Amino acid sequence: MKSIRRHLTTGLLLSFAALWCAGAVVLYLSTRAVLLAEFDATLAAKARGLASLTEVEGSKVIIEDAGPSLPIHNAARASDIFQIWLDDGTIVAASPSLKNHPLPRPPGLAEQPRFWNLPLPDGSSGRAIGVRFTPRLDPDVPAPAGGAKRVEVTLVVASSRVNLDRALHAILAVLVGGAVLLLAAAAIAIRRVVRSGLAPVNLIAEQAAAIEAHSLGKRFPADAMPAELHPICKRLNDLLARLEASFDRERRFNANVAHELRTPIAELRTLAEVNLQWPEDAAATRQAFQEALQIALQMETLVTSLLAIVRCESGKQPLNREPVALAGLIETIWQPLAVRAAAKQFAVRVDLDRACQLHTDRAMLQSIVTNLLANAVAHTPPRGTVHIRLQQTVGEFTFTVANTTDNLTAQDIPHLFERFWRKDPARSDSQHSGLGLAVAQTFAQALGLRLGAQLIAADTLTLELAGPSLSHELPASVQPG
Repeated sequence: MKSIRRHLTTGLLLSFAALWCAGAVVLYLSTRAVLLAEFDATLAAKARGLASLTEVEGSKVIIEDAGPSLPIHNAARASDIFQIWLDDGTIVAASPSLKNHPLPRPPGLAEQPRFWNLPLPDGSSGRAIGVRFTPRLDPDVPAPAGGAKRVEVTLVVASSRVNLDRALHAILAVLVGGAVLLLAAAAIAIRRVVRSGLAPVNLIAEQAAAIEAHSLGKRFPADAMPAELHPICKRLNDLLARLEASFDRERRFNANVAHELRTPIAELRTLAEVNLQWPEDAAATRQAFQEALQIALQMETLVTSLLAIVRCESGKQPLNREPVALAGLIETIWQPLAVRAAAKQFAVRVDLDRACQLHTDRAMLQSIVTNLLANAVAHTPPRGTVHIRLQQTVGEFTFTVANTTDNLTAQDIPHLFERFWRKDPARSDSQHSGLGLAVAQTFAQALGLRLGAQLIAADTLTLELAGPSLSHELPASVQPG
């Protein structure tokens, strides 16, 4: 498994090592160039000193004796040596320390000096400068007949570079040793810095590992986190809030299912026990069977609604789409409900755009419309108002059911589509299980429609179903009758 800490530590350490090595190389090469330039400048000064002492006496090239003022001319100093050649290769002067080990004569020298490394006769490493020049004439020696002949000579001066190499090796050792020590110190410092920098990540990981189903109420300290982790903590907190709400809904759902099934099961048990105790009463037995049938139908409706919701949410509910005249469907569903509305003395207004047509699943759409209309009839107080309206624009339809209400608040609206939610906490109404609007919203989502609710003026509940429609005229075969 990849580790961010290991990756950061390794990357930072390698980057630091690369930068240090590059800096050390640059520093070493710069120092070496400076020291070598100084060494070459010293060689050049020695060569100029020898050249100034070289003169022509008649037909001979000699070096004027300057005594100890020129250390390179001192026979006892073997670290500084020189040698002078004529153009024909004849050696005209050399350091006494060379003896039988003459210096190599470099070819192709010009007036500009040339530097190179070479082994000295004593086996040590050295560095030499070679230059060609014309010696001056000795003014105290009369010129030969016909005038003095000007000659050019080649001068090579060499010095031991042992001290230079020792200094360079010392500098290199310091750089390498410093690199080892700095890398060791950097490794410790980087590990601590990375550990400190990743501490918030470790805290998030520990808190996330401790979260279980019973501790979904915990939240990550987003405000105390670094800016980079703040949005992550915020998203995690949002996720935990949704999970907590989902688990709460699941627990309420389980409790509601148990509650809804407990009452009819208890009724069935009571009916069975009573009829087993007095089996000779045929009329009571028949009545018991009728009541048992009603209870069974109620339980079947509950289970069927739950199964429909589960199938839709899992994507397993088949859709049989066909052209549907929505106005005709609404009228057909409203006809039996209109009798109950008249009995409660509702003021009903119906405004339907009869040209509205959908391409959808008729059975699921019928269930949605039935639940919306039945909800209005069931929960509108006596002498209330119900307004049913269907209208369409280009490519869109809107079906609204608005009814007066006397017991809903704005806080109740988000719960209308929850399963088993009912305003009455006593759940005294056995005719309604609290699944109608939940089924309607689930079916609407499966059909690609939008179903919402809002409370207008504190006493009017509006349920609105909207979505795409077919804008062309309905064919004769599906015209509402």
